[in-house]
Amino acid sequence: MSYFTVEEFDGDEELIAASCEFIDRITGQFFELREKTIKLDGRGGQNLVLPVFAYSVDYVKVDGEEINDYILYNRMEDRTYPKIFRGSGWPKGKLNVEVAGKFGYVEEDGSTPLAIKRAAIKLAILSSNEAPDERNLRGLLLSETTDGHSYELSESAVTSSITGDTEIDQILRKYTRSKFRMAIV
Repeated sequence: MSYFTVEEFDGDEELIAASCEFIDRITGQFFELREKTIKLDGRGGQNLVLPVFAYSVDYVKVDGEEINDYILYNRMEDRTYPKIFRGSGWPKGKLNVEVAGKFGYVEEDGSTPLAIKRAAIKLAILSSNEAPDERNLRGLLLSETTDGHSYELSESAVTSSITGDTEIDQILRKYTRSKFRMAIV
């Protein structure tokens, strides 16, 4: 899993992988196509909200039976609210709906959004410029003393930043998805 290559960033693969994993964890999404089978709770309504954008669907099953009477909303403008519509509704049940296909918050051609790529590269650069013990501490410090000077931050200043870089934080907030009950097989 990597949203950019070693050629695009002159750094080690560990930093690249770590920055991509961090973005996935913070946003609750992934930004490359992945073959997945997702199981969801049927809720009785006509719309089934997906936890991640469905680029394409191989099949949909309800209670183990494959169905074809659904409409997949997978236009690029549907990425922030991915769903499948079924006129007859989705029967209520726990993890009774199975959707298999290619998933990921990607561009029309299946590539990683440029803003995510930029955030991943910037995160890798930030991490490569820090001493190993300082990685992942950015934004968690309340005070620091160096060269006889010190400063103190309020807790609100510390918690309002995800990475300590305003541009990266804005990108991550834009792409963050709310959580859903699901199982990915």
